[in-house]
Amino acid sequence: MKLPVQLALLAAFLAVGVAGWKGCFRSADGVLLDLAALRRGIATRVLAEELARQYSGGRALIVSNPFVLQGGQRKEIHQFEEAGVSGLKRGWGDRIQTLGVVYPELRPEAIQDPASVPIDPETRTPLSFLQTPRAWEALLEAHPETQVIVSLIGVPVNLRALELWRRPRPALALIFPDLRMIGDQAGVIAALQSGKLAAVVLDRPGSPAETVPMEKGHLAEFERRFLLITSNNVHAVLGAYPNLF
Repeated sequence: MKLPVQLALLAAFLAVGVAGWKGCFRSADGVLLDLAALRRGIATRVLAEELARQYSGGRALIVSNPFVLQGGQRKEIHQFEEAGVSGLKRGWGDRIQTLGVVYPELRPEAIQDPASVPIDPETRTPLSFLQTPRAWEALLEAHPETQVIVSLIGVPVNLRALELWRRPRPALALIFPDLRMIGDQAGVIAALQSGKLAAVVLDRPGSPAETVPMEKGHLAEFERRFLLITSNNVHAVLGAYPNLF
């Protein structure tokens, strides 16, 4: 498992205190966590730059980790939150209006005993499984003017059953999601081509080890480690990486 995937899981599972998941992260020292947060900020910045091109003058809602609202959390939870949100705001500047950072409601059992909630061990977005079924619908009811949802925590496991998925807007923009919740490869391509999925950032296969120093420019570091996928380049990306998703 690559460290970015580990850290995505760490951000969720450290928050909910699932002790069984902590052991596999003990080798990820503070330096690597800091680098991972910096790279997360770069990933969201480039995603936001793309959204500013697609939705200049538009309104975006940022969906983030609800565990940051709870006291006593590890600093990594807040570090990853800040990196993701600040990267987005830096990337789109004043070209997109930020409606706010919002947090989906968690299932009561996820708060009381996270280990009681079945979670696909292959997913990199555990929070997808811990939300109430209508959590995202409630967020949109509070922000009906939203044109694009930018999620830092993936999408709900029941996304395709939600009314918001059947409407042309808002569009979704995702960083390191579990695309299986959107569909198979053909389904993801269709979502991109329809405009429902505005853009996705994924890890670039074969990228350097996390210990390799960062490139000086944010675009150079992004190109070395990540892929930005849109309707314009999805077929080219899959031509280079047929099994990417």
